[in-house]
Amino acid sequence: MTDDASQLTDDDRWAQLDQLQRRHAELSLLYDTIRDLNSTLSVREVLERLLGRALSHLGAEIGSILLLGPDERLRIAVAHGLPPEVVNETAVGVGEGISGWIVSTGQSLLVTDVESDERFQRRNRERYYTASLISAPLVRMGAVRGVINLNNKLSRDVFEPADLGLLEAIAGHASVALANAHRYEAVLERAQRDSLTGLASHGPLWSSLEVEVERASRHARPLGFALFDIDHFKVFNDRFGHLAGDEAICTVARVLEAGSRRHDLVARYGGQSFAVLLPETDAAGTLHYAEKMRQAVAHARFEPEARQRLSVSVGVAATGPQPGSASQLVRLASDRLQAAKQAGRNRVCGD
Repeated sequence: MTDDASQLTDDDRWAQLDQLQRRHAELSLLYDTIRDLNSTLSVREVLERLLGRALSHLGAEIGSILLLGPDERLRIAVAHGLPPEVVNETAVGVGEGISGWIVSTGQSLLVTDVESDERFQRRNRERYYTASLISAPLVRMGAVRGVINLNNKLSRDVFEPADLGLLEAIAGHASVALANAHRYEAVLERAQRDSLTGLASHGPLWSSLEVEVERASRHARPLGFALFDIDHFKVFNDRFGHLAGDEAICTVARVLEAGSRRHDLVARYGGQSFAVLLPETDAAGTLHYAEKMRQAVAHARFEPEARQRLSVSVGVAATGPQPGSASQLVRLASDRLQAAKQAGRNRVCGD
């Protein structure tokens, strides 16, 4: 019997050797990529490293990663080589365009000529700068939750099936790293939240306060801070019980959240006390906000049959020309809170 290996020509042997070397290089590349992606537990960092690695390994000029949001629309999370307006304005529904098609089907895609692909949405029939692209799904918990797209080879060649295969392998391992990062950030988020109210807890409040005080000082911008304390809470708790007391704390938390802006930080300061950080708010604005919230709490109803009323005392402070430190701002608001209580409660004390 003739040995098949003996029938190979030198060209065949060189071709096999070249194939083995390319496979070895690809496996080494994947190993380095997996190690890099799994060395961080930041979702943003995983996405940035994933896109950077994919662009480098596949020699692409343009790249983007789109993630599916709660509204079931894809938005660009990270990108390279795209205009800012495209990054900011892109919102793709499931089934729409290339990325939406990938989410709806769960399949990867190689497009050698974008101009001839009907799945591309054109406005006013403008020509695409993209010549060819490869796209692969990002899967989390068994469902497609994102897409990675690479457009245009730097060499000006079109992408080949081997390129798509490598992108699929990278995306598959990235999905594991992303799942780990999402789980870690979810646990971290829960750890930073007060278990009763869901508000930010004391630690994250101080971290944010220090950052905002430094920013206010650096850019000469105002910063307001308010401390709220429920009046006679122990009496209420003793009369109606701890469950009603917890409900009262949660109700005040919702009142403060509802009356605050999206970029304000409402936190449970401890016990029946709350703190609100108000960026871009001067002393007058902080006083106005605190008084509005005092009135909102005074009009709310508490206890099991929603007949009892409660009030809050409030101490406020705001940064001035010399902002000082975070602890100085809190101490000033705390002193004014005590002054409000000593003056009869159910009032705001500030400048």
